[in-house]
Amino acid sequence: MSQASIQPQTPDPISVRITTDDGYQLAGSEYRPATAESNGKAGIAAAPGHGIGVVINGATGVLRQYYDGFARFLCHQGFTVLTYDFRGIGGSLQHAPGAPVPTMLHWGQRDMDAALSFFMERHPQLLVKGIGHSIGGQLLGVLPDNNRYHGFLNIASQHIYWKNWPLRDRALTAAFFFGVLPLFYKSVGGLPKWVLGAEYLPKQVARDWSRFGRNKAYIADEQGQPLRQGFSGYRGRMRFYAMADDRRFAPPACVRELEKLFSNADTEVRVLHPRDFDMKAIDHFGFFKKSMHQRAWQESADWLAQPA
Repeated sequence: MSQASIQPQTPDPISVRITTDDGYQLAGSEYRPATAESNGKAGIAAAPGHGIGVVINGATGVLRQYYDGFARFLCHQGFTVLTYDFRGIGGSLQHAPGAPVPTMLHWGQRDMDAALSFFMERHPQLLVKGIGHSIGGQLLGVLPDNNRYHGFLNIASQHIYWKNWPLRDRALTAAFFFGVLPLFYKSVGGLPKWVLGAEYLPKQVARDWSRFGRNKAYIADEQGQPLRQGFSGYRGRMRFYAMADDRRFAPPACVRELEKLFSNADTEVRVLHPRDFDMKAIDHFGFFKKSMHQRAWQESADWLAQPA
């Protein structure tokens, strides 16, 4: 049975604006579970997600609306949920004069920080956990004070050094990081929408993506020094989902390499096979689609609801 056919009704999200320390206005959507008064039912406090907040940090060039179905599902389980667009993407184009041009490092160091701080200030009573899709999970390692998250669920988040790909796919991956990305950010100043079917990527975002994938240092500063303190410093519970059929963006081998960087966290990796959910494919983006089997979503909600 598909998720779409059983999607519960939940209140529409509230539009919010998140101000970063360096002058960007990030567009966000906040999902609040129905109260006993609004739906005429008792027992809201007994919902598995009651008292827990979840911030969803999206993938490269993916708008927050993409996560709407999953956010509504969590909201129906009692979670309060925040989604948002990284700077330079979707609704997060507004910025103050003199604000720095967007980079991928800014997404983790500044935008993820601003979104988490905003959410915690609005809901000080909630225990906050995080979800990262692809780059949204990788950048947890550069988020300041990342132990504010009392648990983190990574969906298709991977170590993108090109040699981590299986040999059969390594040449194509190298061509993307060494050829495609530099060609576009040098010639047209960014990565157009049509290349990957996602949002336009600003020049420095595409440049960071390219240099992270080309070099063994992976996520590094402008001088090439690896940024590892936040990875080893995170001590929360972590679950990594790798999709068995994700060959292009996050094959299981790359997911396992990212897990190794979180050396002091309580981690586990689960490989999801489409056949286990009676599906033909999941791939890199399928987990958050409404066609994803409800069991996978429910397992994720149950994991997020567990004590920190």
